[in-house]
Amino acid sequence: MTEQQNNWKQLIQEKVSRRNFLRGMSVMGAGAAAAVALPAGVLQAAAPALVAAAAAKAQAGLAFSPIAPSTTDDIVLPEGFSYQIIIKRGDVFTKDGKTFGDNADWTGWFPIDMLEGGSSTEEGLLVVNNEYVNSLLVSNYSGEGDKTVDQINAEKNAIGFAVVHLRKVDGLWTVVTDSDYGRRFDGRTPIALSGPVAGTTVVGGATEVIGTLGNCSGGMTPWMTGLSCEENYQDYYGEDSLNEQNPAQGWQADAANVQPPEHFGWVVEIDPFTGVAKKRTALGRFRHENVAIGIGKSGKVVAYMGDDKRDEVVYKFISEAIYDASNREANLDILDSGTLYAADFSKGVWIPVVWEGNEETLGDPSKVGGYTLTSQADVLTYAAQAARALGATRTDRPEDIEIHPETGDVYIAFTNNSAHGNFHGQITRLIETDGDHESLEFGWDIFAVGGPQSGFSSPDNLIFDGAGNLWMVTDISSSSINKGIYQFQGNNSLFMLPTNGENAGKAFQFASGPLDCELTGPTWLGNDTLFLAVQHPGENSASLEELTSHWPEGGDAQPRSGVVAIVGPFNNA
Repeated sequence: MTEQQNNWKQLIQEKVSRRNFLRGMSVMGAGAAAAVALPAGVLQAAAPALVAAAAAKAQAGLAFSPIAPSTTDDIVLPEGFSYQIIIKRGDVFTKDGKTFGDNADWTGWFPIDMLEGGSSTEEGLLVVNNEYVNSLLVSNYSGEGDKTVDQINAEKNAIGFAVVHLRKVDGLWTVVTDSDYGRRFDGRTPIALSGPVAGTTVVGGATEVIGTLGNCSGGMTPWMTGLSCEENYQDYYGEDSLNEQNPAQGWQADAANVQPPEHFGWVVEIDPFTGVAKKRTALGRFRHENVAIGIGKSGKVVAYMGDDKRDEVVYKFISEAIYDASNREANLDILDSGTLYAADFSKGVWIPVVWEGNEETLGDPSKVGGYTLTSQADVLTYAAQAARALGATRTDRPEDIEIHPETGDVYIAFTNNSAHGNFHGQITRLIETDGDHESLEFGWDIFAVGGPQSGFSSPDNLIFDGAGNLWMVTDISSSSINKGIYQFQGNNSLFMLPTNGENAGKAFQFASGPLDCELTGPTWLGNDTLFLAVQHPGENSASLEELTSHWPEGGDAQPRSGVVAIVGPFNNA
């Protein structure tokens, strides 16, 4: 098959054309072309009218009144809903005085009585990722010269992930700061390296590494552990040891503590009750966005993952062992053995990303981007290069992936890819053959397309509610928010999209975030609460004297990322 035949842009255009989806508004052509050809004022005037018309048509089926796009420096919600700030950057949350990190992302709820079979919605452990730092706000680094060791350590302390003990008191959430469960995993925390790459040459023989970083989204396992995904690891110690680089974060100024790049880019599994954390190398090394776990018909664990980078691929891992729903301990290392696959969307097949049987291709550096691979450990460590060489489809930044709770269909948020002329992204639905997550064949279609005609741009984190509706937050970059072709949406926002009925695939805006922010990590708790992270408010600030956001404290305060609980009549059942 030629590269042209497996071209993602062409595949998307064909899918959209065959279904006559959003007539005249191809995701790769007309949506972007309209934004360029029409005067900005026309788009700004037309888009709200289109969204309002769609919202009015479906009003009777919603539990909320959709809001209009906003550029307010606050979380804007429909009437009847409110939010409480749970924790923000700099708040002390552990008994040993550890503080909450920067740029919260994924959140996962673990009821305090979970190990006894309970499902408390009044007390539990909230695992929260801290993806990266705003150096201006965290270490007071202005961007000039090298960072000091103290500045680098301050930044290392503000990334990774946290286990926060929460308890509801008189209807409000409080952080239990004297809890034995409160824990911080950051850029200096020793973490076990586990699975087929541990102890091998490609990671310098390491079975333990120092730190976790770039922790973006994540996921929950059926055996109730959390999965924290290391995404943009290249910004800290480089892409890999084979190429000289100048990482953007500037940590190389502390030369004595520079770590091997291959120690990062993995999925970290955390048991919040014991504090045991392991990097699961069988899931491959790439810019992990999240992990969505399903159970196949034979009982094997299947993990869906996306490589959040332009022109990268979608993966899934199938475990070797069978999941045991009655024995939690038996599942705690189930992600250490199995097979990693990558998606070929042109054929609808999953390609094994393995050394055995592919030695001729993967052993030829000219076919693997110049990399020399000699083992399965090498293949997993340089999974992106191997997957591309084996024919996986290069796509439009696959970010969050989630599994529909009723149909089992797999929904994938492709955020955007300007190199493909795709400025607003789309949500794709993947249907495994026979409805089996273990299947190696699939079909797929387009569920929703971003752009002025649909009211949203750049889909990112996804979550389903109890009624099967898809909730989606957007990831318009800070440099593009409220500019040019992105003005129609306003600030980054939260949308709800029904997955069935006459309004399937239509987006209804539920929330808008503060200035410059990205809303991330939605997690449901019961029928009336949604945890949501507010990441990088005020990221466009030029200096401490020229702040672009003051959320959440207002006034002249510095912006602080954090986590909120939104409450109201979601009717999430």
